[in-house]
Amino acid sequence: MNILSNIDYFLIFFYFVVLVATGYFLSRRQKEEDYLIANRSLGSFLTMMTINASKTGSILMIFTGMVYMWGISAVWYFGGLLVGILFFIPFSQKLKDISFGKYYTLADYFKHNFGAKSALVASLLTIFLMFGQLVTNLIGGAKLFSFFSGWPFWICVIIMSSIVLSYILMSGFKAVVGTDVIQYFALFSLIIFLSYFLFDSSLIPKSDLNFFQADFVSVLGFFVVGALFPFGAPDLWQRVYSAGSKRKLKNGLILGTIAYGIVGICLTLTALTVKAHFPEIDPEQAVLFGFSRLLPIGFLGLSVVLLFSAIMSSLDTYIFTASSAISQDFFKRPKKETVGLIKKTAFLLTVLGAISAILIKNFTTSVYMFISSVIILATVVVATRIKKGLKEKTLLFGFGSGVLGAVVFTLLGRGIDPTIIVVSLVSTVVGLIIGNFFPK
Repeated sequence: MNILSNIDYFLIFFYFVVLVATGYFLSRRQKEEDYLIANRSLGSFLTMMTINASKTGSILMIFTGMVYMWGISAVWYFGGLLVGILFFIPFSQKLKDISFGKYYTLADYFKHNFGAKSALVASLLTIFLMFGQLVTNLIGGAKLFSFFSGWPFWICVIIMSSIVLSYILMSGFKAVVGTDVIQYFALFSLIIFLSYFLFDSSLIPKSDLNFFQADFVSVLGFFVVGALFPFGAPDLWQRVYSAGSKRKLKNGLILGTIAYGIVGICLTLTALTVKAHFPEIDPEQAVLFGFSRLLPIGFLGLSVVLLFSAIMSSLDTYIFTASSAISQDFFKRPKKETVGLIKKTAFLLTVLGAISAILIKNFTTSVYMFISSVIILATVVVATRIKKGLKEKTLLFGFGSGVLGAVVFTLLGRGIDPTIIVVSLVSTVVGLIIGNFFPK
């Protein structure tokens, strides 16, 4: 169905033009280090915006669906994230010290401190995670575009991926940051503004306001994901490397956590209201259905721009992070050649991602599989923080056991649900313990 007016189409078109134009202007007189890591010079507010733009986009539609299924108990994710950031800040300060001028990817941390084999596994998990998130966000964005415009799903996938790819090819990480600033400003402002129109506490049943409505394992899964997320998110590590100083990084993380919490509260209340109005609709369609039916006349175009801002700010991050991992973890070339290789890799990944999105068309359950990669990465990173002097053998046991646990859980026919998060955590810890005592 087509429920957009000509003005709505103009707003969306104008938004796309701004993104491409931003990539073009940032590419002028750009050096290789700008393309690779924004010259490691981001201030506190730029760090905050680029961190939150990528995080918010990846949870907008997914988190709304989680609230639809588990009520306010899904907000345990944000509680866990607050705890995780508090522990990640001192680690990020140390990471900033040892990485300055040397690290570009999460795998570089393992390569320089533990060995090439652990770096290889970390890089493969990074690529799997980023490509999976690319596909799921392409699906979500195309569903959004198709829902409101009535255009075929595959055309929407091609339009979105082409626009994101265009400014990444021009300016790389600098374009990711520049467009994140625009997109997060729009996202933060509009989601607060629109939640004012949608939230109605009188409609929400008390059962949905129970913080323990979900079962214990699911609640634990939400909290664990939030707490471990900073340690296993490769895109967040790139933001650590790109910050201009430790102070700017710390301030950016603190500001980002506060802003992220505000968005989380608004998103939760909005989702609960939409559920109260339309309790029987597909959770994947909740935010789309709510915006299309509940917003005042004239605000639909703005809401579509909000959703595009969230999703596309994640798409560019996943494309660039995955391309960087492939180009820099597996090939060691001069910076100029590395930039060219990242561009070629980004093009290939975007094409493969678009084809995968068109073929799959479903993303809710698969999200947990990709999140399990974050948990495995994060658990191993936290282990290196807790116990000094861990051997590479121990880390490899942890990686292998975590992956095996997630795969076995899936193959046993349990499906993919929040329980896989706990399974990934436990199996990784068991692997680390065994690896620590196992003879070389």
